[in-house]
Formats: sequence, structure tokens, C-alpha cells
Amino acid sequence: MAEQRELQEKILTYRILQSRIDGLLKDRDLVANKIVELQTTIASIDEAKKSDGETLFPLGPEAYVSGKITNKEKIIVDIGANVALEKSFEEGKEALNKRKAEVEKNLEDIQNEISEISSAIQELTPEIQAMIQSQQAD
Repeated sequence: MAEQRELQEKILTYRILQSRIDGLLKDRDLVANKIVELQTTIASIDEAKKSDGETLFPLGPEAYVSGKITNKEKIIVDIGANVALEKSFEEGKEALNKRKAEVEKNLEDIQNEISEISSAIQELTPEIQAMIQSQQAD
């Protein structure tokens, strides 16, 4: 009877860990996409600074409009909490690079947590299998 309860607890722990990994994998994908978005934005700032003629401005993920940059001295950068500030191109790039570093650290933390949970699952799996075999043998 105690063995049955222990098995159920281990299976429940396994399911919780697996669910946590599923959530972390989704988080990892979102964070990785944010890094790509920031890299693209930083590269776009460089291109905008160099541009002499018309350039494409995104209206959304799949639509653009052609236009000219009239002020090559300042850009508006989102600093979070729905607040945006006017900054020089270099200050804007610096702010975005700082945010990218923070997001990359977040990605690293997520990866480490995924690794830890994966290790726990790998340790738990043979224990569960052995307990099931033991109960089937009885």
C-alpha cells in the first residue's frame, strides 16, 4: 500500500516536472524570438543611419511602407511600461543592446532550468519503471 502511494507521488512529480518543461520550452521560444527581434532592430538602426534615399518601415509583421528618414539624429526607443524616449541613434542602439543582453541572460536562465528539470526527470524515470515492474511482479 505504501509502495503504491509512493509510486503515485513519483508519477505526479514526473507529470509536474514535464508540465514545467513544456512551459519553459514555450518561454524559451518567445525569448529567442525577442532576441532575433532586437538584433533586427539594432541592424535596422544602422541601416537607417546610412540610408540616403527611401527605406521601408514596418507597419506590422507582414506589411511595410516606403518613406524617407527626415531626422537622422534621433530615434524613439521603447524603454518599457509603455514609455518611449527620444534618443540619439547611438543611445538607442546602446539601450537595445542592453535589453538584448538582459533577454539573453533570461534565455540562459531558462535553459539552465530546463537542464535541471530534465536531469530530475531522467533520475525519476528509472525509479518509476522499477517500482511498476516490482508491483507487477507481486
